[in-house]
Amino acid sequence: MPIQEPIIKPKEKVIVEKQEIKEDYFQNIINLYKESCNRIIKTVSGALLVELKDRTKYFNGQGVHEFDLGTDVGLIPADEILIVNQDKTLNEMQLKKLEEMNPSRYIKRKGDANIIMPGDRTTVITPRGWVIEWEQKPVYKEDEVISRTIEIKAPDQSLNAGDIVEFEYAKETYKGKIVSIYNNGETINVVWNGKHTAFYYKCVRKIA
Repeated sequence: MPIQEPIIKPKEKVIVEKQEIKEDYFQNIINLYKESCNRIIKTVSGALLVELKDRTKYFNGQGVHEFDLGTDVGLIPADEILIVNQDKTLNEMQLKKLEEMNPSRYIKRKGDANIIMPGDRTTVITPRGWVIEWEQKPVYKEDEVISRTIEIKAPDQSLNAGDIVEFEYAKETYKGKIVSIYNNGETINVVWNGKHTAFYYKCVRKIA
């Protein structure tokens, strides 16, 4: 009696084919809008954003247009900027915050309105002047890294991890505990009310 050989299903091949189909969907969309768009972004979640003059079209991972957003959609560091025909500029609030934080270098991606400071955690200064920390690493090009001359500042107070500090947030005064200090002592990471927030060191006052 002949021995029947086991049938092996090409699972890995199917996965690759599905990925290639997804990339084909995106490439077709990119080809359609690359000349007329402001910018095209592939988000870390796997969607595609196409910003036009008056709106941003959202395509899901299968290349289906689900809905429209406004222009100037905020990006996060791990989003990949694919096409840029119109850059985003920084505002005075961001530049002032950058001077206060005084990093040795930062990233200004073409097509992104954020200031990104790489490190153990990725720190972002948004167009609203907010300072946000991310665990994710940024996606950028080498020519988007800008080096700065660091201004050495004498600290107004001695701050250490574990110190209790007072600060203002949304026009209210709160207390929290320092859990980490980085960027040459310029950035203070505080836990308060179940939140983690990064502050410029001059914005907190040690109370214990």
